[in-house]
Amino acid sequence: MKTESWLASRLSLRRGVAASTSTGAVIAVAGVAITVTVMLLTLAIVAGFKNQIEQKVMGFEPSVAILPPYHPDTGVSENLMQADSSLVEIVSTTVPTANVVTEIRRYGILKTDSDFLAVQFTGRGESHDDSFERANMREGNWPNYTDQEKRNSIVISTEMASRLGVEPGDEIFTYFFSDGAVKTRRVTIEGLYRSYFGEYDATVAYASADMLSGLSSADTVLCTAISLEGIDRRHIAETSSRLQGAMIEAYQKGSLDNLYPVTDVLRTGAVFFNWLDLLDTNVAVIFILMACVAGFTLISSLFILILDRVRTIGVLMALGMSPGGISRIFVLMALRLTGLGMLIGNALGLGLIFAQAHWHFIPLNPEMYYLPYVPMELSATAFVCLNIAVAAGAWLILILPARLAARTSPAEAMRFE
Repeated sequence: MKTESWLASRLSLRRGVAASTSTGAVIAVAGVAITVTVMLLTLAIVAGFKNQIEQKVMGFEPSVAILPPYHPDTGVSENLMQADSSLVEIVSTTVPTANVVTEIRRYGILKTDSDFLAVQFTGRGESHDDSFERANMREGNWPNYTDQEKRNSIVISTEMASRLGVEPGDEIFTYFFSDGAVKTRRVTIEGLYRSYFGEYDATVAYASADMLSGLSSADTVLCTAISLEGIDRRHIAETSSRLQGAMIEAYQKGSLDNLYPVTDVLRTGAVFFNWLDLLDTNVAVIFILMACVAGFTLISSLFILILDRVRTIGVLMALGMSPGGISRIFVLMALRLTGLGMLIGNALGLGLIFAQAHWHFIPLNPEMYYLPYVPMELSATAFVCLNIAVAAGAWLILILPARLAARTSPAEAMRFE
């Protein structure tokens, strides 16, 4: 094997001493480089797009949520619930790593002198991680809802502000239907957000949980759900199922007076997650097409290399080299081209990924794709696995055509013109 490796490294990839690089070599390097570049970009775009959309959905919808009580006897679900200690204890015991947050959502109407708009107000407890909301802020500030002075401050989307003709600092009336009556609150627009998520930007506004809970005539603090934050995307379904089982068991034992349904973002945002799952099919199609391109160019290039060196094959066979040795020489020569193509493809692909991730020079229509630019994210594991797969695939593809070189007759090879 050392002899074959030495010969493969010494044989030139040119047609002659003063000639340019063989056409087959150029084609092979270009084909592999394009394949690796396209595959890297595909992985980075799909991973970035899925991660960005998942973050947006999970920013608006709780990862796992406990809903108000359901009464099996009557089939009726309540609209509000109280986060009593027994319920919170079961949640904390079942999912100890989650951040438990009370959440209240109420529908209301924003009213100006000339227009009105129906929205869904969302308020969350003090333990809520508001980094997602702060990242979406475009004008004004995100209110510190732990401060009682901000109790009547709200945040609306830039789309809502444009339709109503308001801006941060303006005061506006809001109307709520609660306990069979219309209740009015005068609120201040503290800031404007934009997530580029059209369905949510058009309907979701933020308010303090105290103000929304205070619309009810009940003496206790009520909410519409108890949310669990900080759950990994891969564990959401299992966590939701485990928590629902714990709720049913506690209800049957009498630890809970009511049966509480459990839902998760995979259900509330099923439309988006199903859409993202379809992207995996696109990735498979692109990979198959690019593998075919790379395989065709490598095989064609290897045939050209063999034809350019028929006399060399004859000399080596006349000197006693085995057919297997001849095959290994040309496989190693083709792998040299593959390695060069992979090096160029990786450099080009990683360069484009880095540039797009930092400067966002490739834009998108946010109304169609929910993002203003093409996202790029590539993990080290995906990068390494892709390169290993390309190298292994190239080696497997080259074995068969390389065997043709070993079938050449020494006498015919010496007479080849």
